[in-house]
Amino acid sequence: MKEPQECRVVIGLADITGFAKACENKPDIETFEMLNKFYGFIGKVIGKADGTVIKFMGDSALVMFPEDKAKQAVASLRELASTTDGVWYKFDEKCSVRTKAHVGSVVIGQMGPDGRLDVIGNTLNRLFLMPWDGPELSDELKQLVEQ
Repeated sequence: MKEPQECRVVIGLADITGFAKACENKPDIETFEMLNKFYGFIGKVIGKADGTVIKFMGDSALVMFPEDKAKQAVASLRELASTTDGVWYKFDEKCSVRTKAHVGSVVIGQMGPDGRLDVIGNTLNRLFLMPWDGPELSDELKQLVEQ
């Protein structure tokens, strides 16, 4: 992708609650290996719905899907949470996987010194402002998947 493009996507976050506290008494190598498995699983599950992992941020992942795959996107985020929740619980009882997602327009392009794919826009800002203790899907995304 040479030039940034504006398009409508489903954008999602997956995060592990209790992660920082759980890692306090674990060897860093164990934490690394656990996250590496989680990252691999995220790639497989998200990829099945034509999703893309934009970036991993410690115990979180930012992912996106084409808007026309909204139902598959929601299903894959739910699968990700339900399938890995028990694995993280075994790592530490404080851990669980949570997700949230929104739909809207973003600008996608290569950014930074190494030209990695990234997204920006108010849709992304709205996703990050959604409370973790609220609904997992924005109202706009709920309406889209219920059509």
